[in-house]
Amino acid sequence: MDGFWLTSWQSEGSQSSTSKTEKFQVDDERGAGEVRREGEPAENDIYRQPWKYVGYKGYSQFISSENDLLIFRQFRELSVRNALRLQDKISVLEAKLMELDDTHSRRESYPINNGTFRNKKDDREAILDQIEVALNRYYKFLIRQSDMQRLQAAPHRDVKNIMRWHDQYDNRAINQEEQNYLSRDDLICLNARDKPPLRHLIDHSLRLRTLPIWRDNSRAPTQGSENITYFSEKKMNAFVSGIITVMGSAMLIIPIWVLVKLKVLETKLAAITVFVFVFLLVLSFAMVTKPFEALAATAAYAAVLMVFIM
Repeated sequence: MDGFWLTSWQSEGSQSSTSKTEKFQVDDERGAGEVRREGEPAENDIYRQPWKYVGYKGYSQFISSENDLLIFRQFRELSVRNALRLQDKISVLEAKLMELDDTHSRRESYPINNGTFRNKKDDREAILDQIEVALNRYYKFLIRQSDMQRLQAAPHRDVKNIMRWHDQYDNRAINQEEQNYLSRDDLICLNARDKPPLRHLIDHSLRLRTLPIWRDNSRAPTQGSENITYFSEKKMNAFVSGIITVMGSAMLIIPIWVLVKLKVLETKLAAITVFVFVFLLVLSFAMVTKPFEALAATAAYAAVLMVFIM
């Protein structure tokens, strides 16, 4: 079976609220010498009937183990259709209200005060109540949809991780039709996190993300996941942070020594141009920065280096 990796949260200690992020990969062999508890299904039992021993309990444990796996459908078309339906209901009520307004404004109509809401006999009162309810429902729906639009599309890598979980049970732990949502194009992640590009480089490389130095054996496997090896995301993040710190320090220290040694103005300008360009590349491809933030930081960096040509 091909290995796969995921991230998961785990509380440390029974009374500790500290969370720990880990990654894991499917292995083919179970640890030697393990003793199965009485009544616990054997590995062969789980493989033959995963729908019985794993099912939605195991699937929910797996999905909830990491924010990156909280992937669901957005139902964009249904949401738009429902919004149009709610909108149309309000339009119908609006037309009725306008018709009554027109009726009560005619010369031949019964004289009614159109400048007050306190006339309890006004037949428009009931329609306004219906409009209030319909508008509240409509606005709440639009606000919820606006929040949904801010959610990021689910990365294909994370969707494949969930599919691999199904694959290890030959797609029999969960009903096949109920797995089909993973093939839709409107999947969103509820808690997607921004990661530095260097971290994405590790995530996209099977060899890098499964290096033994990331391994963490402190987490106990749940039922049906005994063949899983865990990798610590905390170690990966610390490694990436260390690389970024070293690169940032080098971009501050090396130019100082180089510019002090240079005497010719044109050479200093050429060196500053190179350092500024490299600094911008580091910000853009090694750190999580927005374009205008990268440009602002680069401008400040260039201003500092320009001191050496004065």
